[in-house]
Amino acid sequence: MRSRRDSILILCIVLIAAILAGCGAAEQRPALGKIEYTNLNDSGSRELLQGLLSGAGVSDGRIQSFFRRVNRFNDSVKQEWLTDGFEEAELLYTKYDPYTMQDEWTAKNGTFPGYNCRITAMSLFGDFLSVSANSQINAGEDVLFVDEEALKTDPDALGGSSLADFRALYSSMKAEDTTEIKRHVQTLQEEWASRGVTFRENERIRLITVFFHDKPTEEESLLFVGHVGVLLTAKDGTLYFVEKIAFQEPYRMLRFADRTSLSDYLMGKYDTSWGQDTASPFIMENDKLMDGWRPNTDGGAYADLVPSGGVEEYCKSFRKHQPEG
Repeated sequence: MRSRRDSILILCIVLIAAILAGCGAAEQRPALGKIEYTNLNDSGSRELLQGLLSGAGVSDGRIQSFFRRVNRFNDSVKQEWLTDGFEEAELLYTKYDPYTMQDEWTAKNGTFPGYNCRITAMSLFGDFLSVSANSQINAGEDVLFVDEEALKTDPDALGGSSLADFRALYSSMKAEDTTEIKRHVQTLQEEWASRGVTFRENERIRLITVFFHDKPTEEESLLFVGHVGVLLTAKDGTLYFVEKIAFQEPYRMLRFADRTSLSDYLMGKYDTSWGQDTASPFIMENDKLMDGWRPNTDGGAYADLVPSGGVEEYCKSFRKHQPEG
C-alpha cells in the first residue's frame, strides 16, 4: 500500500505541474530584470528592422507605410523622450510621462488618436494571415471602437489588410468562466477557426498576442486581445519584438535572447493582479500557446499559490505539517 509520504510526494508533483501548466516547461530562473530597446529614432536600428522585415518576407509597401507612421509619432513628441539607438532600462521604466506625451501628441494631431498595438501588428503581419470570406464572428463586448475610429481617419493604416480581417483577428470572444489556461487556448483556437482565421507558417516572423480574460458581468465571460506585437528572428537566433505601446505612446523594438525573456517582459507589464476570479493573461504565438510563456514570477495571478521560496518550499511546508506514515 502506498504510504502517506509517497502520496504527499505525488501531490507535490501534481501541484508543480498545475502551477507551471502552459509555461512550456520554461526554465525556473529569476525573472527578467532589464530590457534592451529602441524607439526607432536612429538610422542604425531602423536599418536593422528594415532588414529583418524584408528577410521575413514583409512587403516593401507595408514596411514603408510602417516607417511613415513611426516618423509621424517620433516627430510629434520631444526627442529626449525617445532612445538614441538601443538602450538598457528597468522593465517598466519609461523616459516620458505618458500623460504629458499624450498632450504633446494631441497638440500636433488634434483629435486623431494615432495608432495602437493592434493596428501596428496587423499592418506588418497581414501578409501572413488569411481570413475566409464567410467569416462568422461570435464576439463578446466591443473592444475595438477606438481602433475603428482611428481607421476611419486613416484606412490605409492596416497596410492593405481589410477591416473585416482586423475584426476577425481581434474581436473579443465569448469564453468559459474558468481560470484554466488550457481551456481558454482551446476556446480561442476554435473561435479563430470558425472565423476562418489561419496563420501562414514562417519561422522568421510570428504574431505574439497577450490575451486577457474578463468578466464584465456575473453572466459574461470573454477573452480579448490586451496587447499584440510582431516577433522577428534574426539569422543568429536573436529575437526582436516590435510593438506600439499605446495610441499616444512610442513604437518599440526590443531585443531578447529567448522567448522566456519575452514572456517575462510582457507578463511583468500585464500579469499584475492578485487573487482575481479570472484567468491569468497568457501569450499566443500565432495560434498556439507560446513556448516559454510563464506567469509573472514576481507576482500576478498565481502569486498567492506559491510562496516566496517557490514550489519546493511549498512542498516542504506541506510535508512538515503532515503526520508521519
